[in-house]
Amino acid sequence: MNTSQNAPFQPRPARPGEVDVLVVGAGPTGLTAACEALRHGLSVRIIDRKQGRSTHSKALVTHARTLEVFETMGVADGMLAGGVPFAALNAHGGPRRRTTRVDLLGLPWGDTAYPFWLSIPQDATEQVLEDHLNRLGGAVEWGTSFDEILNGDDQVEALVTRDGGETERVSARWLIGCDGGRSRVRDQVGLRLTRRDAGATFVLADVKSSVPIAQNEGYAYLDPQGLLLVVPMPEPERWRIIAHVPTPDKGSQLTVDAAFLDELIRQRSGMEFGSRDVKWTSQFNLSHGLANHFRSGRVFLAGDAAHIHSPVGGQGLNTGVQDAHNLLWKLAAVDRLDSAAAERLLDSYEAERRDTARGMVTGVARVTTALTTRRTAIRRALGRLAPRILARSAVQSKLGRTAGMLDLAYSSGPLATAPGAGRRLPNPELPGGGRLYERLSPAGWSWVVWGRPGEARPDLSTARWHGLPVVFIASDLVAPAGAPATAAMPDGKRVALVRPDRYVAARGSSPESIGQHILQSIGQHILQEFPA
Repeated sequence: MNTSQNAPFQPRPARPGEVDVLVVGAGPTGLTAACEALRHGLSVRIIDRKQGRSTHSKALVTHARTLEVFETMGVADGMLAGGVPFAALNAHGGPRRRTTRVDLLGLPWGDTAYPFWLSIPQDATEQVLEDHLNRLGGAVEWGTSFDEILNGDDQVEALVTRDGGETERVSARWLIGCDGGRSRVRDQVGLRLTRRDAGATFVLADVKSSVPIAQNEGYAYLDPQGLLLVVPMPEPERWRIIAHVPTPDKGSQLTVDAAFLDELIRQRSGMEFGSRDVKWTSQFNLSHGLANHFRSGRVFLAGDAAHIHSPVGGQGLNTGVQDAHNLLWKLAAVDRLDSAAAERLLDSYEAERRDTARGMVTGVARVTTALTTRRTAIRRALGRLAPRILARSAVQSKLGRTAGMLDLAYSSGPLATAPGAGRRLPNPELPGGGRLYERLSPAGWSWVVWGRPGEARPDLSTARWHGLPVVFIASDLVAPAGAPATAAMPDGKRVALVRPDRYVAARGSSPESIGQHILQSIGQHILQEFPA
């Protein structure tokens, strides 16, 4: 995969004591934000109160759309090297009940270079991102806590403290809170995230086993006693166990060891698992929540600081990474816009990402509620019906594109007023080889023009293209299996203006028709001031 085009832009020199972006929290969301800041030419500092990167696996699944983001950043190859694709999902109603095997690699994924779920532990993801940050010239300031915001009008004045008690006043143009579900940044600016208890307790464990089952397939057991997931990890014979368990009495904790896991797995699956080398465990009561706003002036929330939910579906890390990817190109762009256009662009972050997070939190909560109901009769019925439902091709397709977050679209907000705006640009294979994304500007805006067979290439040097790169495809594309019809850009709207995050800003019959819509929705400088 070609990543040479992803060389970073040189950041603008910051005045002494000042920085463009201060990122609080060095998990996957914060690391993505810091890397993207540098890639888009902004100076950045990233702090975290922990002493160093976590060694716990935590979130495990990286989806197709997030891998596309990582490709744009230049780290997709590192992610693939550290992970393993799920080959299949086996759904069981419990011991000796019907089983449905879903061939995940054979689903109609359509127009993506990453047609799979990638199993990669969060600590490995963070290592890939931190190594990339270091290559870009950045570094995490570990052991540095965020204390308070002192003011936030023309800039954000933040007080931070290093281990040993040394305090520093940091001046930043923008502050991004990526500091988790109990975000201090969120509290400091008066934003709220109300948690709703899901009424369910889960245990997680990373454990080794030599049980003779396929090493690259996942297993789901919908047993009357509770949900059990056995998920492959990249390390040979290492598995993630996820189980819904009865909530312990207040103040007590379960002892999650090899004996506990073996008995739980035996009861719900009938397998003699032979657990050993229990490396990491966690138990928690599920809750769901969404911040009332994702922006307060010059302060933004991203990742778990903005939305929390259950681990079912593996959407959390992916949503946070995509939050940061959405936000940073906008922060880099506002200096080129007048004040009104800049505000509309910044407001689009909350409009786009909060709607996305709301749908994700609501959907995951609905599925989790169904899977963790306390009524044994319903669990038993679900165990009988779910494998049959999952056998349907229409349902299976959702495990590809929908779970892979490929069909997410931004249908509201100040950037959604132009025709075709807000949909992810398809990434089909092109005649002659390669994929569409490989031809786009690595960090800027691009035009895509779908020509007809034999049609002459347009003159790309004229002012009508506003100095942006133009990708001309001199043939009609056939939409790949499972892809939306827009993969071939039908209906005569053969010109698309593509945002830096690979979403369509507008579609039309010519750059002139698109330009008018963009001028109305964002501002008069949007095209003239966005060279590649």
